[in-house]
Amino acid sequence: MAWVESYIVNGTAFDGTGFAIDTVTQNTPVLRGENVVPAMDHGVRWREKRLGARTEEWELWVCDVDPVTGLPKAGGETARRAQFHDNWDEVVGILYTTHAAAAAGGNDAYEAPLQVVRRLKSTPGSPADAYTVNYGELNTPLEVGDYTAFQYARFTVGIGYIDPRWYGCDSSGNKTDSVLTADGDPGGSALMTRMTIALASATNPYIINNTTGSKLTYTGTGAVTFDTTNYTATSGITNVTGSVDRTGSTTTDWFQLRPGVSNDFSSNTTYTITYTKAYI
Repeated sequence: MAWVESYIVNGTAFDGTGFAIDTVTQNTPVLRGENVVPAMDHGVRWREKRLGARTEEWELWVCDVDPVTGLPKAGGETARRAQFHDNWDEVVGILYTTHAAAAAGGNDAYEAPLQVVRRLKSTPGSPADAYTVNYGELNTPLEVGDYTAFQYARFTVGIGYIDPRWYGCDSSGNKTDSVLTADGDPGGSALMTRMTIALASATNPYIINNTTGSKLTYTGTGAVTFDTTNYTATSGITNVTGSVDRTGSTTTDWFQLRPGVSNDFSSNTTYTITYTKAYI
């Protein structure tokens, strides 16, 4: 599991003096799908699996410390209790967000109510902060004991993510683009299936990833851009999704990039694959 420095949830760092995530229990996604049992032979036949959903458990605490000054609130017990309630309301207000925020100010739109950004250390020879993002929602109720004696509450929540993969991003959670225009290792640690592929003008332009078996063809003449996240294709401003041909492809996904190895591409034109590195 990743050594996580901190979590930022919907733009708020959960590592302060008024509240914080103390412990995270991370679960890797299960593999969905079954091998085939042949009727007239021994053993089984392997079939490609899909990544299932993933979950995490966060152990949090909330106290009566002023998150701005980092000190207990002045004014006696009633002031400290009021500060505890303010901190509590901020945490619960974030966790119980029930809508996905739209894009604003150049930022990526949320894909679920909670945008979770992890800050980690990378580059062992010269350690630096790196960030990954995922989107999820609260999937357990909050159970909190009596906090009135010390204005301190400790509790555990479950978070369910809609995508089992984390994606490279900046400190604000905006995904960071990577580009391939020739054979190469895409990086990351998880199979990448969300990308755009721009093919320059040609007759029936196509691209094949010989490493994964993915193939996309536009039956027509001209430039084309495939959007494998939304399963669409455009030529200029024209939607040409109906002219996408996947004959010869051996993958369920429209297109795949495999991490950790050099991906070998074939095409009858120049291409630009734009994607975000994915991590387990």
